[in-house]
Amino acid sequence: MAPHATDDYSFTFDNRVGGTTISTDSKDPYKVSEHILWAPRKLRVASIGAGASGIMMCYKKEQHFGDDIDLVVYERYSAVGGVWHANRYPGCRCDVPSAGYQFSFAPKADWSRYYSPAHEIQQYYADFAEKHNYIGKYIHLRHEVTKAQWDETTGQWILTITKTTDEGSETFEDRVDFLVGNIGVLNTWKWPNIPNREAFKGKMTHSADYDTSIELAGKRVAVIGSGASSIQIIPAIQKIAEEVITFYRTPQWISPGLAIDGVTDAEGGNFDYTEEDKARFRDDPAHHLQYRKAIEQKINSAFPTNIRDHLYQKVARENIEKKMAAALGDDPTLMKKFIPDFPLGCRRLGPAEGFLQCFLQPNVTIAEGDIVSFTEKGLKTSTGQEYEADVIICATGFDVSFKPYFPVIGINGKTLADEWKDEPSAYLAMGASGFPNFMLGSLGPNCPAGHGSFVTVLEAAQNYICKLIRKIQTENIKSLDVKPTAVAEYNEHVHEWLKRT
Repeated sequence: MAPHATDDYSFTFDNRVGGTTISTDSKDPYKVSEHILWAPRKLRVASIGAGASGIMMCYKKEQHFGDDIDLVVYERYSAVGGVWHANRYPGCRCDVPSAGYQFSFAPKADWSRYYSPAHEIQQYYADFAEKHNYIGKYIHLRHEVTKAQWDETTGQWILTITKTTDEGSETFEDRVDFLVGNIGVLNTWKWPNIPNREAFKGKMTHSADYDTSIELAGKRVAVIGSGASSIQIIPAIQKIAEEVITFYRTPQWISPGLAIDGVTDAEGGNFDYTEEDKARFRDDPAHHLQYRKAIEQKINSAFPTNIRDHLYQKVARENIEKKMAAALGDDPTLMKKFIPDFPLGCRRLGPAEGFLQCFLQPNVTIAEGDIVSFTEKGLKTSTGQEYEADVIICATGFDVSFKPYFPVIGINGKTLADEWKDEPSAYLAMGASGFPNFMLGSLGPNCPAGHGSFVTVLEAAQNYICKLIRKIQTENIKSLDVKPTAVAEYNEHVHEWLKRT
């Protein structure tokens, strides 16, 4: 898809091309530009974040732009990989098959498992960045962007960056012609909104900032949360903890693994790839490509599960309900607590091997009532009971408002946080009106990632951003801003379509 500037964007022309200032003031004489028509002018481009999207930008820069752009990638963490570097909790892994969760241009033949653990995914991105010498050349680690402000006069973004070293920190500014927010949405985690948290005397950690030094063996461990992290944590720690106390409020659909003929068993469960599998993937690229396509096609074929009253949704719900009931030992009490009464697709489906079976184990306790406060020894619920714990793991999610963790200030001092405080909306889930030359490369409000591999969607977004940058370069554009009407029309389309779900 190519950008349609006249339909969806407003833009101003650059009067600095070719080193000659072309005045727009009628009092000054007209000067002919020495810049060759359609020749790309050099731009400075910044990516905030070196997760999958930021690393992909480095690749796209070398493949499509060469020396036509100067690229800088600012990463606040000490390593690349984004969410896969930050998340280290027990059992952390991807809920999409590994073969479908990788760059199309960098297939990995030696994944260890069908659903790979977090550290292996992070290593995949780190290896790719190191292989191509991106770190240092483009990517600057431990560089946190703390502010981004649009300068209307120059048509540039002024970035404030804090660089941290072992000796201390320093703050500096950078000016860029185009800014890409590759920060994702799972980057600002939050503690539970429960009173008296500081009273707890044991160990406490958040799943998104997990303290790997905490010893769980032989301990009483409380887990707060019922989302994607908790359903991976509980089966991982159940085998080693003395007791696991779960505070599980909202049920979710636990899907079986993605079963593919000739690839998985009938249940689609996780498994180790054999050395023979890896060798064939490595030595037969055509077979490896077909294997990856089969996974992608299977994922996409399941999309109708999100459509309300669709036959596929009905059949899938019946199938998943039966499998969940069996995993819970057909126990009526457990089935009532863990099997949702809402349709498939209201929350993202995800496999959670062994999760439901944990609640049949004698060392797993399901807390009754809602948590009302932390105590010195654990957690107190609305039933009046106190549940004592040595360790509390808060798997309580993130701020998913799409607002960046730093101020982004656009035209006339408007901030992105203010723009999105009531209802976040962006054209193609990437562009906000009033913030020129700025795109969300890791996607924002209403992004098309309700199922399947997010990496595929990110790659499409980066391709689109490359087209925008090239358009600015070759058409003498100073600033390119999404029109409010384009945002409104896209938002209307999304909301109308979502009525089907």
